[in-house]
Order: sequence, then structure tokens, then C-alpha cells
Amino acid sequence: MADSDSPTESAVDRSTTDRTRVSRRRTLAVLAAGLTTAGVATTASADSHEADVWSDGGTWYAEAHGSEVYSGSDYITAIQAAVDGLTTGRQSKETVIVWDSGTANLGGGTGVELPSDTVLDIRGTMTVSGSGGVPIYADSVDSIEIPTYSLEGSPDMGVQIQRASDVHFGTVTMHIDSGLGIRIDNAYETGNAVTTEDVTIDSATITGSGSHAVETYGVHDIDIGTVETEDTGGCGVLLNDTSSASVDLVDAVRADEGGGYAGFRCANDAGPNIHVSEVRASNCGRGVFTVSGSHGITIDHVDIDACGSNLIQDSRNVQINGGSITNNAGEGVRIDSRSEDSHHHTRDVTVQYVDIHGNDYGVLETGPDTEENAILDNDFCDNGTDIETYAGSTTVSGNTYCGDGGGGSGGDRPISSGTYRITNVNSGNLLEVADAETEEGANVQQWSDTGCSCQHWHVSEEGDGIYTLENANSGHLLDVDALGTDEGDTLIQWPDTGGDNQRFVIEDVGGSEYRLENANSGLVVDVYGGRTDDGDDVIQWSWSDDANQRWTFEEV
Repeated sequence: MADSDSPTESAVDRSTTDRTRVSRRRTLAVLAAGLTTAGVATTASADSHEADVWSDGGTWYAEAHGSEVYSGSDYITAIQAAVDGLTTGRQSKETVIVWDSGTANLGGGTGVELPSDTVLDIRGTMTVSGSGGVPIYADSVDSIEIPTYSLEGSPDMGVQIQRASDVHFGTVTMHIDSGLGIRIDNAYETGNAVTTEDVTIDSATITGSGSHAVETYGVHDIDIGTVETEDTGGCGVLLNDTSSASVDLVDAVRADEGGGYAGFRCANDAGPNIHVSEVRASNCGRGVFTVSGSHGITIDHVDIDACGSNLIQDSRNVQINGGSITNNAGEGVRIDSRSEDSHHHTRDVTVQYVDIHGNDYGVLETGPDTEENAILDNDFCDNGTDIETYAGSTTVSGNTYCGDGGGGSGGDRPISSGTYRITNVNSGNLLEVADAETEEGANVQQWSDTGCSCQHWHVSEEGDGIYTLENANSGHLLDVDALGTDEGDTLIQWPDTGGDNQRFVIEDVGGSEYRLENANSGLVVDVYGGRTDDGDDVIQWSWSDDANQRWTFEEV
């Protein structure tokens, strides 16, 4: 199932939950409707229309421009006759209103086909009998509008729009038991793809679809208001190969529950300039999923609970800027790249200001090639493991643990097991075993980078935030000499005895910098006197937050 180019926001209020979800485009549409209504004395009313479809005594009637164009038993034929009865070659929109509910007998085929400059307003409920078919379809058209649409039954797709521009859905409600809800695409399957542009969906409520509730493919400039979905076989909203998209709210319940699809998903080179105000997802396959070359995606706020792993894979410039991710089976957020090269590897992903609680992992970063991501100012609590990173270039900073207000206490620490060069922030020199000695008791000091394996350390997590640091050259552990607990005691290497003087708590102090606190003494690893020369001793000392007590880790 696993099949970004926006700046990082420096200040995001994760407590904000009330948002105005009306875009400029949809605001203008509402104002225009209001002006039309206000001017009823001199202009056409908001209900002005050119054609009607209605039922009387079991017979369907259609009338256009005052003339009857259909009388018979078939609901869909009546609607099509009304559409076809609008002005030929018109240069502005004309409207058909369908006043009554009816049954669409599609036989797996297409129902009403909309030409350019058409408004189809379905005031009743359309029910697709049997199975299959697409009740409303448009291809290669401009300026179409469906102000209201209520659908039930078993369609293949509730509506499909291809190779179009200036498309507007008002209020869409679908309670269906198969198929896909709203599909807007570029007809790529025909071999003659043309991007669909300038699309608006004010609101959609879709339940029971066998596939996705709302899906786009090959779309540019789309504005989606609120999409609420329940019990869909696929995503709540899926954007494929779609750019310049704005989504106010996705609220998905049981979207592909137990599967791999998500409440909100971007795929197939989706982006850039995708902005989502809020994603709410509960009991979904995933809450959020970006994949296969997606890029330039910003999600302001998430409320994700009891889903599978949220996955950002083969994606770039993706931001999750606030909210909560709780009780997921798997990772709160997994940041990953696949081994194949069909899409770019993942980088420049930011997860910040999120409460990440009660997941198997909080944030898990995996390779290969994943790099330069940021895990910032989140609160981690009650996760199996809080943070595990793959890339030395990934920034982990400012996070708290169970709301403690400090970077790094509680839970597992944000350094994953691996082999690292460990650099003193003050001097820029590396932690090393002096003279590449392999004997027990050899001194540990700082030295400029020589490439020697004596400057490489195997960092291994033992649980509860406790680590050992084994020198790659000698196989001995970093050790406080003679179990010392005093300031100034020296650090040496020694075979593993299981002692706490060979165990260290690695704590995030911000800015991708860490302190190493000895589990036995409670003192931290320090370059003596803040010195900066090759060969200066490394000792232990009380924490003062000086640069000579802070270290960076670069994976070898």
C-alpha cells in the first residue's frame, strides 16, 4: 500500500482548535449569491433557472426554456433531456433544477453527461439501483457547477469530472455501499491527459464507499472545505499528482480501518503548495500518509487517534505543525524512504508542536537515505519508544517528555543505536581514546578529526534511556575511572563490567546538542576547563550548561 517546498514556521500555536474554514474563493461565491438574492427586485433571484425536472404520478417530466423536452418513465433520461435543452453554444451558465428524488438505472454505464456552462442542482436524492455506473459525468468541459447533490445506492463512482476547468461542488452528501465518492482527474488512462484546474468543493459528507471518498489525480488549484467520511474502503481525501491545493478540514472515521490507506493521503508526486488546516482521523488505516514523490505539504493541526502508523515516505518538505497523535498501533509518525529509486528519498520533514502519546513509537525515522528532518518541540508520553532517528543530520530539539518542560527527561532518548563521531560543541574536537590505545585504562581525551576508528563510538541503548559507548577501535567502554563520583574524575576506557560508571543518560538540550550524564555519579562528560586544544582531558563535572559539556552526534 506504501505505493515539499514550504518554509518551516517558527511559531505555531498547537492549542488553537477553532478555525475559520472559509477560503477566499468560497467567500466570494457566498457573497455573490447574497448579492443576487438582495437584488431580487431588479435581477433574477438566487433560484433562477432555465430548466426543470420533476415527477408526477410516476411520470418524469423535463422542461427547458418553457418547452417540454421529456415525458416518460426514466429519471436519468429526463435530467439529460433538460440539460440538452439548454441554449446551444451558450457562453454563460444555465441551470437545471431536479426537484424530486429518483432512481438511476445505469446498468454499469454513465448517467447524466454535463457540457460546459451547466449548473445541475439536484434537490432530491438520487439512488443508484443495482450496482455500477457513474450517475454524473463530465469530460473536457469548462464552468460546471453542482450546488447540491445527495446520492445513495451502489455506484462505481458517485461523480467523475475529467479534463475540466472551473468546477464547483456545493453541498455533496453520499450514503453509498460501494465504489468511489467524488473523482476529479486528468483522464490519464486515455493517453491524452489534460490537467483539471480551478476546482472547489464546499463540503462533502460521504459514508460507506468501497474506495476513497474524495480522490483527485492530475489536478491544479483545488479548494476543498470540509470533508467528513465514515466507513470508507479507502481514504477520506486522496490527492494524487495534485498541486496548489487548500483543504480546510478532513474528518475521517474508520477510513480503511486495519488497512494501509489514510484519512488524508498525498501520492504520485502530489505537490507543491498543498495546505491542510486540520486532519481528524480515528480508527483509520493511517491518519496521514504521504508517499511516492509527494512534496510541499503543510498540515497545521492533526487530531489522530487509534489509527495505524502515520507514514511520511519518499516525500519532501512536509510539515505537521501541531495537534495530537495518540494510541496508534505502530508509529505516531514514521519518516521513511524506500530502497528503490523510482521517487526521491525523504528529507526536510518537520514534526513540531504535537502531543505524541501512547503509541508503539512516537517518531521513528528509518532509511535508506532519509536525511535532514526535524523533530521539534513535541511532547512525548507513554510511547514504547519516544524518538528513534536514522540520519545524523536530523535535528531533535526542544521536545518534552510527559509534559516535564525539559528536553529529554523521561521515556527513551532521541539518539538511536549506531556508530557516531561525538564532537564537543565548544572546541569542535572529537571524543577519542588517546593514541588509539587498545589497553584497558587508556585515557579518553579530545582531538581534531583524524579519521581514526579510535574516534568512533558504538552507541547502544539498554533501555530506560541508558546507553553504553563502546570505542570502535578497542572494543572497550567509556568509563569513569574507579567508579568516581567527584568533579574532575577522569574518563578512561575499560572492558564492560556492567557497572553504572559505564552507563550514560544521553539527554537532548536543544539545537541538536546533547549532554552525557553518568548513571553512577550524576555528573556530565566535560572537557576540562573549557579548553580547545588537541589532547585536553575529558572529565566529569556538575552540569553548568556550558558548551564544553555539550556534544553533537554524527553517524559514521
